Amino acid sequence: MQKRIFDYTAHDFEMASRQQLVESIRNSEGRTVMVENVVAITPPIDMVSGAEIAAAFGADMITLNCLDVMKPAIKVLSENPNEVMTVSQVKAATGRLIGCNLEPVPDDVKHVDLGRTVTKETVEKAIELGLDYVMLTGNPGNAVTQETILDAIALVRNVSKDIIIIAGKMHAGGVGNDYNLNIVSQFAEAGADVMMFPAPYTTPGVSADMAKSMMDAVHNSGMLGMLAIGTSQEGASQTYIEQVAMACKAAGADIVHIGDGGYSGIAPPENIMQLGLTLRGRRHQYKRMANRR
Repeated sequence: MQKRIFDYTAHDFEMASRQQLVESIRNSEGRTVMVENVVAITPPIDMVSGAEIAAAFGADMITLNCLDVMKPAIKVLSENPNEVMTVSQVKAATGRLIGCNLEPVPDDVKHVDLGRTVTKETVEKAIELGLDYVMLTGNPGNAVTQETILDAIALVRNVSKDIIIIAGKMHAGGVGNDYNLNIVSQFAEAGADVMMFPAPYTTPGVSADMAKSMMDAVHNSGMLGMLAIGTSQEGASQTYIEQVAMACKAAGADIVHIGDGGYSGIAPPENIMQLGLTLRGRRHQYKRMANRR
C-alpha cells in the first residue's frame, strides 16, 4: 500500500503494518498532523469526544494523554456525567491512527497512576486495547529524562515488534530542557520509529536552525522526526501556529504535533485546522477532515 497517511481510510489503518504506516508518514513529506487530547478532562463540545474533534479538524494521528490503560475511559460532555467512550469506540468514530502517552517516570515519582507509566503490563494492555502506537514522553513535573525514555523504548520493543514507538521530549517536563543529539542513534538502536523534539519557538533556544539540526540527526539514524508544540502555545494565535508550522516543515519534520493545552484538554479547533492548512493546503486538509470511512 503506497498511500500517504492523509489519504488513508479507516480500513487502510486497520490493515496496514507498522512498516507500512511508517512509510506512509515518510511519503507524506512533512504533512502529517498529530493532535494530542487529555481524555481525563471533559471535552468542550457536547456529545463528542476530544478525539472526534481532533479528527474533524484534520488530525491524522490522535494521542490520548492521561489515558490509564488499566482503567481506560475517554470522557464525553453529556447529560450523564459518567458517560465515557472506549478506545475501540474512539477508533471507530474517528477512523484515524490512535495512540497514547506512556510515561517512563523514575522510581521515586509516585504520583502518576500505574496505568499511565511504562511497564511490561501497561504495554501489553495498550496492545490489547488496540492502540496503534505509544508515545514515550513526560508530562510536566514527572521527571522524565531522555535516559528513562531510552530504557522504555527497549522495554516496549521487547514486548512488541508491531506497535509504533514515538519517543522523546517536547518540553522540560520537570527536569530541564534536553537538546542532546548524542543520544539519537541510541533511540534508533533501541527500536524507536519516531523521535520527538520541541518545535521551533516553543522552548527556550529552539530556533528553526536548531530544529533543522535535530531533524537531520534523527533522519541520519533512520528514524522519522517529529516536532511538537507542547508548551500551551497550542492555545496561541493562528498566526503563531502558522509560523511554527512553516518552520517545522523547513526543518524537515515528518510529523508536526499540536498539544492539548487549549480548551478542556484539546487545542482550539481552529488552530488544529490552521496547522493542517499550512502544512498541506486546502486540498489535502479538507480531504483529511472529511474522510473517516
